[in-house]
Amino acid sequence: MDGDAGHRVVVPLLQRLDLSLDRLVLSHRDSDHTGGVAAVLAWQPHASLLSSLEPEHALLRALRLSNGQAERCEAGQSWQWDGVRFEVLHPPAQDYLPGARSNSLSCVLRISNGAQIALLVGDIEAAQDAALLARIAAPPGVQGVGALHADVLLVPHHGSKTSSTPAFIDAVAPRWAWVQAGYRNRFGHPAPEVVARYRARGVAVVDSAHCGAMQWNSAQAQGMQCDRDLSRRYWHHGAP
Repeated sequence: MDGDAGHRVVVPLLQRLDLSLDRLVLSHRDSDHTGGVAAVLAWQPHASLLSSLEPEHALLRALRLSNGQAERCEAGQSWQWDGVRFEVLHPPAQDYLPGARSNSLSCVLRISNGAQIALLVGDIEAAQDAALLARIAAPPGVQGVGALHADVLLVPHHGSKTSSTPAFIDAVAPRWAWVQAGYRNRFGHPAPEVVARYRARGVAVVDSAHCGAMQWNSAQAQGMQCDRDLSRRYWHHGAP
């Protein structure tokens, strides 16, 4: 089949929703986080790119050729649109070292409207969990306050057992923990022990294999909806 997910899914969806992009944030270079981006940028050539991609990455080379705007994400960056504040919490500038693993350079983005918060963390692992805690977490013994607290957390590294440390979960104290992971994926994501760790703290864990697209509206922050429930089709397989 011609094209990719950006060409076949993301661009048509954004067109259907009548949305345009001002800025596109890519957490890191792994293909499951960058696949389809070229098609999206071709459709929205004026959108700027914020990422941890290395300068020689093909996407950045293409942007330079087209005079597109690209910037490296670094802790401390922030901007505000329509009353919503965006803050980059990771990685710090000193983490950009030759040979650094792409997961460790995942851009961590905190989004807040002043009442609700979403935390998007890419594929950070235990070492980055600890680094975030050391820099900006709440005081010891205090859960769910400070810069790491969020109502919605995109679970680190698809629920891998290499991340979501107990201290990190306690600092974020989310209402919802969303896991992006394919049904019966070869990595076994999300790891059962990680799911148990969240649920033991009263966090609702929702994964894309069972939910499909996850929808949450800050105006109705107490609930969320699953596309598999909203748009159920008879041919949809029900994941056990």
